[in-house]
Amino acid sequence: MKRFITYLVVIAAINGCADLDLVPKDAQSELNYWQTEEDAQIFLNSMYADLMNADTYLLLNALSDDAYTRAQEGYRNIANGNYDASNGVVRGMWSGRYASIRRSNIFLNNINNVIEISEEDRATYIAEARFIRAWHYFYLIELFGDVPFVVDEISIEESLELTRDDEAQILEFIYEELDLAIADLPSSVAGDQQGRITSGAAIAFKSRVHLYNGEHTEAAALAGQLMDEYALFPDYGGLFKMANENNEEVILSLQYVPVDREHGIQYFLIPPSLGGYANFSPLQELVDSYPMANGLAINDPLSGYDESNPYQNRDPRLSATIIHDEYTLTDFSGNDVTIDTSPGAEPNGLNFSSNSTPTGYYVSKFYDQQARNVSNSGLNLIVIRYAEVLLNYAEAKIESGTFTSADWNNTIRLIRERAGLSGAAALNYPGNDQEELRAIMRNERRLELAFEAGHRFFDIRRWQIADEVLDGWAHGIQTNVSPQDDGYERVDLRTFDTDKHYLWPIPQSERDINDKLSQNPNW
Repeated sequence: MKRFITYLVVIAAINGCADLDLVPKDAQSELNYWQTEEDAQIFLNSMYADLMNADTYLLLNALSDDAYTRAQEGYRNIANGNYDASNGVVRGMWSGRYASIRRSNIFLNNINNVIEISEEDRATYIAEARFIRAWHYFYLIELFGDVPFVVDEISIEESLELTRDDEAQILEFIYEELDLAIADLPSSVAGDQQGRITSGAAIAFKSRVHLYNGEHTEAAALAGQLMDEYALFPDYGGLFKMANENNEEVILSLQYVPVDREHGIQYFLIPPSLGGYANFSPLQELVDSYPMANGLAINDPLSGYDESNPYQNRDPRLSATIIHDEYTLTDFSGNDVTIDTSPGAEPNGLNFSSNSTPTGYYVSKFYDQQARNVSNSGLNLIVIRYAEVLLNYAEAKIESGTFTSADWNNTIRLIRERAGLSGAAALNYPGNDQEELRAIMRNERRLELAFEAGHRFFDIRRWQIADEVLDGWAHGIQTNVSPQDDGYERVDLRTFDTDKHYLWPIPQSERDINDKLSQNPNW
């Protein structure tokens, strides 16, 4: 899993061969590559890197009502509705997923050519590749609907004849692939293999896919299979620290290693006084969704919320996720520092400079105090964890009308207790009103999974509420400079067109070279 530089060189050599009838004497090609088990392992490891890069992991969340990105124009324009089929993020998501599917097809077509491999290991490798291919198709149909369906290596000429296939057909393929993967994947892996896909990851992912497609009985049944297999890590904030990587809650994570393979998203998240640049900023809409520690919403007259001390006695996940005004953290030298985000405060205050926050907030969730050169971090990024499984189970049961007090205690109550909430309003079963349960569950997903792998982005789309939450101004902290919006800083004016924006457009660059690709409605 850690041979990042090696496999990049090897895969580049394979993909770069101009004439496959000749075997280069000084480089590996498709003709001489698939000889050893190590060849297969290196190629498979390269496919893991395709699952999701760190920028996508973070910036998908800026397409929701949780965050804003200042410098990433492609993402920002999708968030505010000002984009078309030429958008670079749309184009990159399409081309990147299909490039990854092609690599999966190459692997599956060649793995049986490797002779020196046990049949058990071969089955496991094939199962991992099936999961990865299903993963990419899931993202494609979620974003684009009907897409070309390819399960073999094809030529450039053949690719120019592709048409869009029915989303339902591809969804059935995803389920079939995951069933095959679950049958052959191990339930656990050795310590030096952490990060590899397990049967638990495939079950959790299949539960997610069913949930996203409104198949609640199936989603709940799959999530239920894992409820004795994993556990919540005791400390919510510690869950995202390098010292606790691969803990009992983590089901699948993107693996990073200091120096050998690092990501740089920390630069986007931390205050300028720590060397950061505020390119990803939490919004006030997210901050306001965190209740008090007693479980009551801040607009509840009994909550104890104090507008003059807005961050006191709040759900502890707020401070574990977001750096706010007068926030204290430990810097890279081990010193405790206080962050002043008030308007114009030097150097971290709201709009003090082009490096400082446009909303009054920074991100603490992925803060890596050991990061090399401030921003180069080897911190793993979690894409599936047990808390999501519990929330999937709760949502599926609520939507099917079968959620009980026992289900509450085994899901939402456990998550809130781990977070540090207490009191009857936070922990006691609220009753059988489906609308109330739905509202609680949806907000719980928002808080628990904030800034992770684009969960909120996908949630507001599948719940068909994006047109509600992406309508009008996105806000930062209250400045009282203007009477507009009660004095909250206006950050980005957003619109969401229900007639077109629930699906992304097919990239124009793809349709320019293949006129058989139809376009989504109203694009």
